[in-house]
Amino acid sequence: MRPMLLRVLSLSLLALVPPAAAGTLHVDADLLTGLNDGSTWADAFQGPLGVQAALAVAVAGDELFVAQGTYLPTDTGSRTVAFALKNGVAIYGSFLGTETSPDERPPFGTAPSVLSGDLAGDDGLALFGDNSFHVVTTSGTDATAVLDGFEVRGGAATGGGSNQDRGGGILCTGAVGPTVRNCRFVANRCTFGGAAGYVNNGGFPSFTDCSFEDGVGGSFGGAFDIASGGAVLYERCFFRGNTAARAGALEVFATTGVVVNNCVFTGNTATGSGGGGAIWMGTGGNTRVRNCTIVANSSTVNAVAGLRNQNASAATVVNCIFWDNAGPGGAQDAANQVNAATNVTYSIVEGGFTGTGNQGADPLLADILNGDLAPTSASPALDAGNNAEVQAGTTLDFAHAPRLADVLGVADTGAGTAPVVDLGAYEFESVWLGLGNGLAGTPGTPALVLDGPLTALSTVSVALANALGGSTAFLVVGFAQLGAPFKGGVMVPDIDVLLPFATSGAGAVDFPFTWPAGVPAGVATWYQFWVQDAGGPKGFAASNGVKGTTP
Repeated sequence: MRPMLLRVLSLSLLALVPPAAAGTLHVDADLLTGLNDGSTWADAFQGPLGVQAALAVAVAGDELFVAQGTYLPTDTGSRTVAFALKNGVAIYGSFLGTETSPDERPPFGTAPSVLSGDLAGDDGLALFGDNSFHVVTTSGTDATAVLDGFEVRGGAATGGGSNQDRGGGILCTGAVGPTVRNCRFVANRCTFGGAAGYVNNGGFPSFTDCSFEDGVGGSFGGAFDIASGGAVLYERCFFRGNTAARAGALEVFATTGVVVNNCVFTGNTATGSGGGGAIWMGTGGNTRVRNCTIVANSSTVNAVAGLRNQNASAATVVNCIFWDNAGPGGAQDAANQVNAATNVTYSIVEGGFTGTGNQGADPLLADILNGDLAPTSASPALDAGNNAEVQAGTTLDFAHAPRLADVLGVADTGAGTAPVVDLGAYEFESVWLGLGNGLAGTPGTPALVLDGPLTALSTVSVALANALGGSTAFLVVGFAQLGAPFKGGVMVPDIDVLLPFATSGAGAVDFPFTWPAGVPAGVATWYQFWVQDAGGPKGFAASNGVKGTTP
């Protein structure tokens, strides 16, 4: 009786103990002092197994702050051990070791936190047979399992067991949906498919601001192989230097919901008869490829070096650039860019391609040879896309510039109301960009144009047209963008300067001013006119906003 009573009492008391408090666990591979309990940077979990030690005690709601350094999943030599993501746990890397928030981290790449599968430290000798099969695993995870700010390298899925031949960097099997951001997957490999990652059985992970480089993908997908997956998202991702027999970078097989948006594919190679130097899609699915730059990939056997579609009938490609993708012998015709079975619109395809809004002209990118794939001021990609096909929720381009920005003085050849999206992953970064958000009045929507180089003591011209004649127009100038609702429209600048002007009888305001000396490069200013006009929704009309950035 007494043992039973003690057991019941113990269980009752345990029920009164609150769960462990969620908090921040610190990890520093190079730390040699302190309590090694993760409570502070001074007492961070230490050594190459520090991340695993933190994960072992992490509970939902915890955040891991991981300082720069190299971390291993095990010191036993077991190839089956990996870093296992947890629901509700966010793992942040690339800290210097003093920060109190992920927002305080230095630019990514300057303080890398490396999750490595090179268990024996011999990858430099090209010895990969002792590496982890997978560096990161994601069993049972959802979007609350976060990996942010890491370099993932040295996974070698070259085994014979279940899934041990795929997903060297990250393995996403089953209906899992982790969130991966600001990560660089480098020099992973596999024998079946997906050197950087493998996704199947309805998996729907998201990858944002990630790069996938130098993966050796075996049969399928030099970077990723998605087989019967779910709504996988690649947003602002970079695929370079990956190889596989089929799909040099990305394979999407029998999968519904994949979105590839604002991504760059370059230097990837398909070495077998399946082709698809950058992307291969097949067997059903409705993959959406939007605003991607697919340039200088290759296929050594099959003709299609850019994107090959094999029976993915519902897949669509819009607002993209295909150029300098080379088939066998270096051929660069239209057939080497995209195969005829693909639904492509509002895109530049070398050699031309049938479809609404398509062009065959040279995209005039800055420097393909040296990897600068942004459009120049003369590029036909400027303002040539289809706004209706911009992926929902997209506000930034590959370089984190505004995704919709009107290049003043360039004719809109695409579809939609200005600003019209540029083709490819990059929006052209002009000194002056139109931001839209005009508000119509009696004569229509006022139009604002600024011009001038924004160099020291240069002349800047300001021209407002199509405003109500004989009225008062207020020029709003801000040193930040507000973008807030105002008088039935959108106030673009954060108001720092407000200047009244009288409009002419024709509804115009024209004046020059001198740009001051000593303004550093990269300084942005925002401009917009608000015009008193009873024809506007609340007694005002507004011009488009304009952003100027010093070169």
